[in-house]
Parts: sequence; structure tokens; C-alpha cells
Amino acid sequence: MKERLAAWICAILLVTVSIVGCAGKEEAQGNSNDKADEIIKTEANGESEQSAKGQVIELRASHTNPASSMMGVALEEFAEKINEKTEGRYHVTVYHDGQLGDERDNVEGIQLGNLDIAIVNASVLGNFVPKLGVFDLPYVIQGTEHADEVFMGKIGDDAMGWVEEAGVKGLGIWESGFRNLTNSRRPINTIDDVAGLRIRVMENEIHQKLWIALGADAVPMAWGETYTALQQGALDGQENPTSVILANNVQEVNKNLAMTEHIYSIVVPIMSVELWNSMSQEDQKLFQEAADEMRIREREIAREMAEEAVGSLKEAGMDITYPDKKDFIEATKEIRDTYGAEYAEILAEIEALAK
Repeated sequence: MKERLAAWICAILLVTVSIVGCAGKEEAQGNSNDKADEIIKTEANGESEQSAKGQVIELRASHTNPASSMMGVALEEFAEKINEKTEGRYHVTVYHDGQLGDERDNVEGIQLGNLDIAIVNASVLGNFVPKLGVFDLPYVIQGTEHADEVFMGKIGDDAMGWVEEAGVKGLGIWESGFRNLTNSRRPINTIDDVAGLRIRVMENEIHQKLWIALGADAVPMAWGETYTALQQGALDGQENPTSVILANNVQEVNKNLAMTEHIYSIVVPIMSVELWNSMSQEDQKLFQEAADEMRIREREIAREMAEEAVGSLKEAGMDITYPDKKDFIEATKEIRDTYGAEYAEILAEIEALAK
């Protein structure tokens, strides 16, 4: 896998990005939560004047996971790359743990120009970019090598064009990883064990239908509210990649982990179009170079942390099971058929890349 990633690095270094545009940055509008508005108003004052004088331009970057998570670590590295490549002309402050709102808030903030950069799960972004729903179909991605072929090639590049239709600038596709089920009631060994569980899901129709098809009660909920709901017993479980489960201490409230690997989850770094268009062509090129390098580096971080997380969760007392996925795949066929009909051409391309 490292050799494959190295090959992608060589390919990316040959790419040049040249995009022309110029636009002013709008004043902050109050569509995020109160805390976010306060931070934004404080830091946004005088930004255009700073740029004109050649001083440091302060940018805000947001995500909803802890600083220790793969997204937190990767976004901090991305911020450092931007600072280094622009020789300190741009400084990015990263806000962890949803300080600037949940993922939907972040997308809307980017659209309005109230926020500069955010890392958003494609399943949430899919509410703004319906075509991204093709990547939410269960059991479509068959492994990490298949994922790299899909998301670091033509399909991944095409997806950035879809994202721009929502009024945001996409900077590539990052890996979150294969999602797995946790719960507080019982070990999951067969599909029958899922029946009746009250599971938190993202605000995404395909995810909701997936768990209903498996016999669970699917509850759409923002991630920031999930831990408390699990702790209080309002929810039985949730589903996420193992490193996200560990970083958010889910093992404290759910003792059962089933390696269902039902969806390969991706996240998208997005940026304000107004900010992008206000930058020089040279700065756009530097930002895109940083983003392309992080496409590789983030995958290394994600896979290392995912592997370590399984051992750490076991040590923390989680009961880890590996149910046969055949019944899960069969039970979700109707979802792939129903929702996949609209994306038949893309699905054929994805299937053709499987080895």
C-alpha cells in the first residue's frame, strides 16, 4: 500500500493548477451558532486591509472531531503546509470539536463566506450535493486499494466538480474509513442481532434506509449530541470508523463493537469560493499543492490510526465481533438497486476498478 501511495505522490507533483478569479470577501453573517459568530466577528475584522498591506491573512478551519482524531491531526498538518508554502502570508487556525458548529453549519458557513475551510463528511455534504450519494451505498467499496483507485483517480476528480455546484470549493477527498457498529445491548454476530437497536445515524437518507433494512431504529442526529444520548440510554448505538470511535470515547458508553464495514466513509476538505477567488493564481496553486499532498498524508494517518484503534478498543474492554457480512450485503441489495439506479454509470466505473 505504501508503494501505491508513493506512486500517487509522484503523479500529483506533475499536476499544476491554474484558476482565474477575483472577488471580495463578504462580511460575516449570522448563520452559525453564537460562539462561532463571536469568533468569526473577532477574527474577520480587517482581513481585506491586512491582505492589501501584505500582512498575515488569518483563516479559520473547522471540523467536528477531537484534536487527537485523524481529522484533527490531518487538518493541523494541512494548516502547517499552507503556512509554509505561503511563507507565512496565510495563517490557519483550526477549531476542533465542533466549536464553529456542526457539519451542516460548516457547509452553510462556507457557502456564505462566513467560514474559510472545513472538513465535512461526504454523507452530510450529500444533502447539498446529491450526486455524492453514490458513495454512501453500502458495500460498494471493497477495500482500501479499491478506495484509492476510485477516490484518487478520475472519479475523485469528477466529484470535485460536483461539489463546486453547491457553491463551495472542494480540495480533494480524504479517508474516514470503513464504518462499524457499536452498541450497549448485545454483541452482534448475525444480522438478527441488529433488530430493534436504536442507532444514531447521520442526517442522510441512504444511511437511514440502510439501518432500517437491517432491522434497526435509525435516529438522525448531529454528532455533537450523540455521546450524551448514548450515555443517557436514549440511543443504543452508533456507527463509525474505529479511529473515530476511539477518539470520541464511544467505548465508555458502548461495550460491543461489530466489524460490519458497511460503508467506506470519506470526508471532503472544502473552502469558501469567495476566499478562493480573492486569491492570486500563485496562491491558489500553493493551496492546491498543499491539499494534494494531504490527500496522501491523511490516508497514511487514517490507516495507521484505524489499525491501532482496534487494539486500543479491545484493551479498553470492548467486545469485538466479526459477523459474516454475506447476510448484511444481501439485506442491503434493495438500497443499492433503488438508490444506485440514478448513478448506474458511476457505479459501473467503480465496479470496474475493483480487483
